[in-house]
Amino acid sequence: MKKMLNFIVNAFSLSNSFLKSNKLRSALSVLGIAIGIFCIVAVLTFASSMKRNVRANLETLGMNVIFIEKWPWGFGGGEYKWWDYLNRPNPGLRDYKLIQQRFSPEIIRDIGFESGTSGLTVKYGKISTTKSRVLGITANYAQMNGLNLSKGRMFNEQEEKSGKNLAIIGNDLAMELFRDENPIGKSLKIKGLKTTIIGVLEKQGSMMNRQADKGILVPISYMRNFSGIGSGRGSSRIIVRGFENRPPKELEAEVTRLMRGIRMLKPTEKDNFALNKMTLFSSQLDSTFVMLDVVAWILGLFSLIVGMFGIANIMFVSVKERTPIIGVQKALGAKNRFILVQFLYESVVLSLIGGLAGIILVWITSIAVSNAADFPVYFTINNFMTGISLSMMTGILAGIIPAIRASKLDPVEAIRS
Repeated sequence: MKKMLNFIVNAFSLSNSFLKSNKLRSALSVLGIAIGIFCIVAVLTFASSMKRNVRANLETLGMNVIFIEKWPWGFGGGEYKWWDYLNRPNPGLRDYKLIQQRFSPEIIRDIGFESGTSGLTVKYGKISTTKSRVLGITANYAQMNGLNLSKGRMFNEQEEKSGKNLAIIGNDLAMELFRDENPIGKSLKIKGLKTTIIGVLEKQGSMMNRQADKGILVPISYMRNFSGIGSGRGSSRIIVRGFENRPPKELEAEVTRLMRGIRMLKPTEKDNFALNKMTLFSSQLDSTFVMLDVVAWILGLFSLIVGMFGIANIMFVSVKERTPIIGVQKALGAKNRFILVQFLYESVVLSLIGGLAGIILVWITSIAVSNAADFPVYFTINNFMTGISLSMMTGILAGIIPAIRASKLDPVEAIRS
């Protein structure tokens, strides 16, 4: 054991001395490895972070949710036949009320409605904006969509039905219009109509609810003042939530039955509505993330191959330069494996340094993006281990042939050279 330890220590100490004596060459040789590891680990990190954030948002909504809309989500591949959907009616309040009257409570847990429009002038004092989306909603909308309030309260069912001029505004809009003021109880004008603010949403910052940060939520009956609900001038949809412990297909069949009955469609007629589900979104995301991972590996492996050839070239040059020294080492009794380990160690060290540089750069980038873009980036131990493992493998592949060639040199010929 002691003999083996001395063998390893002596081989590593010799390799370290040679690496230190060629600092510039060593630094240049690791550049390709650093770029390759950065490409792979960066894309894997950002893809996994996006997946984690989206999954978290989907969980807040629940997977057993169906959105009844005019247009189907363009997922699933193939041609998007928009002309088949153009003449469909938008879901309206009549559809929503009839579903409420006819649904099966053992299958459907909750039903909500929303109708939105953009481009309206929103004004407070001398500050105005047209970038906010105004959304008319039912009283249970926030709870169904995982939206929480940082200040104030939601309007109740009575206020919703009576069309009270109340509003809940997004966090970003509150900062833009009111800055350091407390918006609760203040009035702003939407399309010239005085509207009282009773709540402010928590900052969403997520892919699913990002528009809520600059949005305005008003009672659905009050929304009639700004847009025709269910008309072509705005967008509207009915949100149906089922029970998590029941099969999603059961919910889909129930909603299909209700909507076909409400629209009075004959058995031979096609549906004139779309049932959009979170499972479709989740499946599409999975395939997108797989594609991102593949692209990351392709780009990264090309860079790693370039870096590997760079290190291999350096190692061949190093063997050539140190041939007399290898001859002396062998003449003094050094075994082939001592020379082999010595050169392999140098190759792996160079590759690991490049890998660590790439990983550190990914870590710094992830922190910067998390702070600047309000998008949490999670640099995991799995991504770190992937980068380190690839670096070690690249170092071994780059150094194995030069190391074998060095270990098989004839001591006499090596000294003479």
